[in-house]
Amino acid sequence: MALKLDMSKAYDRVEWPFIREMMAKMGFEDRFISLILHCVNSVQCSILINGEEGSNFRASRGLRQGDPLSPYLFLFCGEGLSALMRLTRQEGKIFGAKVCRSAPPITHLMFPDDCILFGETSRRGICVLKNILEKYEDCSGQCVNFEKSTAFFSSNVNDQDKNLVFQILNVRCSMNPKRYLGLPNMVGRKKKLAFQNLKDRLKQRINSWSLRHISQGGREVFIKVVLQAIPTYTMACFLLPKSLCMELENIMGAFWWRKNQGKQGMHWCDWKSLCALKEDGGMGFHNLNHFNITLLAKQGWRLLRNPNSLLARTLKAKYFKESDFLNSRLGKLPSFTWQSIWTAKGLLLKRLGWKIGNGKHVSIWEDAWILGNEDFRIQHTSVNMSLLKVANLIEANDRKWKSELICNTFSEQEAEQILCIPLSLYENDDLII
Repeated sequence: MALKLDMSKAYDRVEWPFIREMMAKMGFEDRFISLILHCVNSVQCSILINGEEGSNFRASRGLRQGDPLSPYLFLFCGEGLSALMRLTRQEGKIFGAKVCRSAPPITHLMFPDDCILFGETSRRGICVLKNILEKYEDCSGQCVNFEKSTAFFSSNVNDQDKNLVFQILNVRCSMNPKRYLGLPNMVGRKKKLAFQNLKDRLKQRINSWSLRHISQGGREVFIKVVLQAIPTYTMACFLLPKSLCMELENIMGAFWWRKNQGKQGMHWCDWKSLCALKEDGGMGFHNLNHFNITLLAKQGWRLLRNPNSLLARTLKAKYFKESDFLNSRLGKLPSFTWQSIWTAKGLLLKRLGWKIGNGKHVSIWEDAWILGNEDFRIQHTSVNMSLLKVANLIEANDRKWKSELICNTFSEQEAEQILCIPLSLYENDDLII
């Protein structure tokens, strides 16, 4: 089962000593901890009673919502629950959930004020989760509102086990959770329908603003800062249909050209022209389809740069167990998330290159490693098959290029570009850039 927790008055219940102990455990210096806590506990409050301000007083716990420091401090509290979950898993009391047999077990997923725990639907498993939450409440001051918390079950859980969860935890049951963190949990064939709420949110934001006193410059800022930011989080996770991107752009375009009092204005140029840079005659707006692919390519870049992250290890176990992300295949019955990230892989492949360390993992003829060439690849037509890796071109002892071999193998321009590539005095691994 998955247990989605609802924290009651999460920010208001944070105990300050717990934050201090968590920061100390995480390695923060004592003076820095004291400085941060002074920002928290030195605030004085007062209450307006019948329009008159009462006497000042100081709180003894809690974080102020809206303060830019508060989300970070609240994450430290969540780290306490995360530590409890990890400790319990090391003791063998919980096992977590896996997307496939070789994938890492996931016991919990945490966000600033949202949390999902994974456990087995047995009396022992339920009691273990409840004990963890009770310990966390005693230490941090947090209080789980079980009446608003929700449990989701896998298809092989029988009604008797479900009722056991309700009796012990007193939570609600949801058989088909539609959305989580603003994103659809299940995306079927009708992808456009799954993301229909993006259009509604754009229209709602536009209708909530009075256009009577907003200038054209103000509209530019509103589109760039507010409207284009609404689908950004969704586009970082899913590849939106092109038709939906066009509809979102049409809504922004209509807002840009609209006259006052809701009158539709003349569209003097198309959205593509407005997306050009200002120095090229445009307004610098986003082409949403291109921006979508760019955000997904960034997720692929994270898989390459952080191969030990939970997401990278999970996707690797599921989709490219014997290779890496760049050589991965779409696979059978892929999730929509993996389809989206995999589709953006082509953008990465176009502009990825290698920074040479020891040269053992970089192919001379196939990989991109020559800085200065348009695609960083060797353009020379004659291939010397006795030379395969860049390591064959480097003197292992002196850490220098084999200049004579390079000049005899490559064209004059390519040889010059290769000899200009700096080599470290010490042998390092090749780095993808």
